[in-house]
Amino acid sequence: MTTYWLFALIPFLGGLALTAVEARTAFTEHVARSLGRRAEGVVTDHVASREGTYPTLHLVVRWTDDDGSEHEYPLPDTTDAHRIAQGTRVHLRHLPGAPESVVLDSPDRYRTAVLGMWLGVLLWAGTLTAVLIRIATLLPAGSRYRF
Repeated sequence: MTTYWLFALIPFLGGLALTAVEARTAFTEHVARSLGRRAEGVVTDHVASREGTYPTLHLVVRWTDDDGSEHEYPLPDTTDAHRIAQGTRVHLRHLPGAPESVVLDSPDRYRTAVLGMWLGVLLWAGTLTAVLIRIATLLPAGSRYRF
């Protein structure tokens, strides 16, 4: 095998990274859904920030928790924030005692994380399978590993 097989590390490591990132997102979403409390809030504003090299809009929501305390926090991981108008009522989830853990109560983020996780697994497992098959076909004919 030549050194070109080192290029197989790119999809393999990319798949591992994608699997790890999406598994973390799926796990945090699962924790928020199982341990979190529901609340209903109102979008009060949109805040712009720079993530990477592009500006991103984030929702700012105000809600009241079970203790009667009013909170207002930006939602950092909101996609399509420009589609939700100011004054819109939204369903939220937050962990008890941690109002900064607020997230939109939507199953879309969990589904996307699981889909991304399986795509990552498919990418690294497929690359590993292709490399192992290639190695097996390059074994000498007299070797004891016959298929």
